[in-house]
Amino acid sequence: MRVSSVVSAVFLFLLGVPLKSFALSCLADGSNSASINETLGTDLAIQADAPDGTIIWESEAKSVPVVCTANKGAGKEDIYFYINPANTSVGQGIRVGIRYNGEAMIRQTTGRWNTGHNSQEGCTLSDCSGWRAKFTLNFSVFIEKYGSTPTTGQATTLKSYRVFQLDGVGGLNKVPDSNLNYILTGIDRIRFVPCSPKLTVTPNTVDFGRLSSNGGQSGQQIITSRFSLNLKRDCTTPYTVNARFTPKTGSVLDGLLVPANNSSVGISLLREENNEKLAYNSWFKLTDMTGASPIKVDLLAQLFWRAKPVLGPFSAAVIIDLFYK
Repeated sequence: MRVSSVVSAVFLFLLGVPLKSFALSCLADGSNSASINETLGTDLAIQADAPDGTIIWESEAKSVPVVCTANKGAGKEDIYFYINPANTSVGQGIRVGIRYNGEAMIRQTTGRWNTGHNSQEGCTLSDCSGWRAKFTLNFSVFIEKYGSTPTTGQATTLKSYRVFQLDGVGGLNKVPDSNLNYILTGIDRIRFVPCSPKLTVTPNTVDFGRLSSNGGQSGQQIITSRFSLNLKRDCTTPYTVNARFTPKTGSVLDGLLVPANNSSVGISLLREENNEKLAYNSWFKLTDMTGASPIKVDLLAQLFWRAKPVLGPFSAAVIIDLFYK
């Protein structure tokens, strides 16, 4: 008896088709830089009893011109902050965030956030493939108290932390130095201290009184008023207190705080002991605290004419931020 077998052979033909990559490249316009590097530059002390959300450090506001280029033939692509692209734990008791366009507070520790810009921004033609989109990225980076305080007092051992990478909807571009990263260094110098000072301002409103506009000229000093920052605490751990005056109402022009309701005047702040001018939106050393004794720092508010005097009341306000190192 013969048994015959039939073997069926199937041939599979594979057609190789090259895959297109639509990677998006976003760099700082003008310099073609792929990174913004910023360092704390100092030891930073955080009060252990600070509530979650207390901002302990914030960079200067940044306006970075950006140019984004997509591959030829790629379609319109939204541009995102990719948060913590290295997927690294920043440490304990702190969190890094982004203040975007002066308003949005991006506090997520991973994922992405739409910047509102796209790869065809500014293109008005029917064919925008290969277009170089240009826009300005307005942001600052902050560190805030968040979560349980480490028992060691050391917030992190990281030397540097990649806060974000600017990239497209397709994910992170793997080509080195093709996309803008913000890198924060020196965060291993953050520590916790047992207590923080209580701040009071005396008086909490500076009243310049009624002014005469007779003979008022641009640049002329009108009047000077004194006020003081008073610090008191319950512990003796030594640290330095830095401060910053940030306008809440009004705008800063030529180093003066200009009221929104009267641009003919401007306000300058100085330290009384040495007439050191204090720049708005910038950190400065306020005082050293080495014991539990109260400390008083006397300051001056000087009012100047900026232009032809305009009659009527005016007002402006500032927020005082403190950080410790």
